[in-house]
Amino acid sequence: MIKIILTRHGETLWNIEGRVQGALDSPLTEKGVQQARKVGQRLQKEGITRIYSSDLPRAQATADEIRKALGVEEILLDPALRELSFGEWEGKNWWDLRQRYPEMFTLWDTGPHQVQIPGAESMWEVSERAWQFVQELPRLHDGETLCVVTHGMTLQLIVKKALGIPVEQWNDVPWQHNTAVNIFEFYEDGRIHPILLADHTHLDDDIKSASGFNQKRKPE
Repeated sequence: MIKIILTRHGETLWNIEGRVQGALDSPLTEKGVQQARKVGQRLQKEGITRIYSSDLPRAQATADEIRKALGVEEILLDPALRELSFGEWEGKNWWDLRQRYPEMFTLWDTGPHQVQIPGAESMWEVSERAWQFVQELPRLHDGETLCVVTHGMTLQLIVKKALGIPVEQWNDVPWQHNTAVNIFEFYEDGRIHPILLADHTHLDDDIKSASGFNQKRKPE
């Protein structure tokens, strides 16, 4: 059996500016750094032996704060954990995009998989690349506990895959706030047991309950 703890990076500058990041990047805010430190402190008793991270700087910075809190020597980077590439939307303001493409966002709000952004990856492509990465971990690290740092939409798609929920289904999946914690046990016979989903009790009380859903679906 292997235990995998999945989390999302801390708050970034473009998160608070409402800009689409995707494969682009912006730095963690001071709040984002504090979020990363808090999740690192929270995970100190989990027995984590290795940390994997997306190679995008905002995820690396989050993983490094976790690394320091846990006393782990290195971070293992993998581009399979990158955020969904948003193509022509990257760097643009979400609100401006909504005003420019109202019909597209009517679809997005009912199910983002219905929208193919010009030059972007599809949800299925991201799900496939990220899940292939996750499936290799039990073979490589049997008996260990791993921390994996990724991004909003990518994390959402990994969690859905682990729960057996199709890409097209969104209503029963909690949104992943910055540094939300998800814990799964993966067994040799192929069983996957969820322990914790989208939990952010280590953060301040200004975030709504982890059971709430974000219908605007702004991944970062």
